[in-house]
Amino acid sequence: MSEKMKTKYLIIGNGIAGFSAAEEISKRDENGTITIVSSEQYLTYYRVKLSHYISKDFTDKDLLVKKEDWYKEKNIDLILGSIVEKIDTDNNNIKLDDGREIEYKKLLLANGSRPFIPPVAGKYKKGVLALRTIKDLKHIKNYFNNCKNITVIGGGLLGLEAAWAIKKLGKDVNVIEYSPYLLSKQLDEELSNKFKDILEKKGLKFYLGAASEKILGENIVKGLSIKDGPEIKTDAVLFSTGIRSNISIAEGTNLNVGRGIKVDRYLETNIKNVFAAGDIAEINGVTLGLWTAANEQGKIAGINMTGENKEYTLPKPYTMLNIADTSLFSIGDVKEFDETLKFSDDEKFIHNKLYLKNKKIIGAVLIGDVSKMVKVKKAVNKNLDISKELQEGLKLKEIIDKF
Repeated sequence: MSEKMKTKYLIIGNGIAGFSAAEEISKRDENGTITIVSSEQYLTYYRVKLSHYISKDFTDKDLLVKKEDWYKEKNIDLILGSIVEKIDTDNNNIKLDDGREIEYKKLLLANGSRPFIPPVAGKYKKGVLALRTIKDLKHIKNYFNNCKNITVIGGGLLGLEAAWAIKKLGKDVNVIEYSPYLLSKQLDEELSNKFKDILEKKGLKFYLGAASEKILGENIVKGLSIKDGPEIKTDAVLFSTGIRSNISIAEGTNLNVGRGIKVDRYLETNIKNVFAAGDIAEINGVTLGLWTAANEQGKIAGINMTGENKEYTLPKPYTMLNIADTSLFSIGDVKEFDETLKFSDDEKFIHNKLYLKNKKIIGAVLIGDVSKMVKVKKAVNKNLDISKELQEGLKLKEIIDKF
């Protein structure tokens, strides 16, 4: 006979969205029971730090957001290493893979995403890897011990972080990027090329505008062929080509699903008392897949689950990257502009740029010197009008100093 449990607030997923929701609920409803269910065996950890630990020794505790005592103090029940097999929104309960059933009053879906691995021939060979969990990290670190040359497919943020961490292990590293330049969402082509030059001088090797065609080797990775390009000798392939929301959890329910589970501006789904936050949530057709966004969404979902009506607005995306002794900050729109202001010092590897539309700041990139990051972020978020400063003939550095 299956065990039946009851809880007021049920959270599926213990990433940062689930964690921050539980934290907000505990502040507002001290007597409300909170249960978190996760398929992973770990407490909430800093997923964004995983790639950095490729080149570092660590214990599980080094990655945790809070230790187990915190959950006990907040009266949060944890069910780890369990898979949700069925959600019954008509009867407000879920069924776990061990037969247990949990009845809830409010439900939050925060079960995140999984790595997307494109259809490359040979992708099931030993030595083809992806990094999403602590378990993945441990496997990757162990596998890399016997590798000399490693190829990262994907020149986005996480791909570059991973590539640099692997380089710090003393490995030869190739980066394959389908776009014609790196960080195509965060940089324009000019700044991307300058950033690439910095990384190349530090020892990374890039193949841009390149499509991976086939992973070579019988059962174990021995190389990689690029469409209309060379064959690369490599001992392992690490995919960093984006994520996909774990929407299969909605199967058999009446939840509205697109790329993610669709929610309104209060992060509630089409079913009353069922919310979604983090990588799985789709807002106005957008799934963000960002740690900062998941944290904020979790907070707002938790607040609204306790009866408030706090709206979530999509943020202007921003990026902070620090690799190869070089910092990079990017925010806002760096594509649809009609004017730019820039400053470069090639010797110091400093490249700063403001992107304008109708004399208003809509985006910015700081490379090498990010000391004015907070001021620049506020200016972009306000779409600050700098018509007056431009008429006065002020340069970029002078304008930023006035923010």
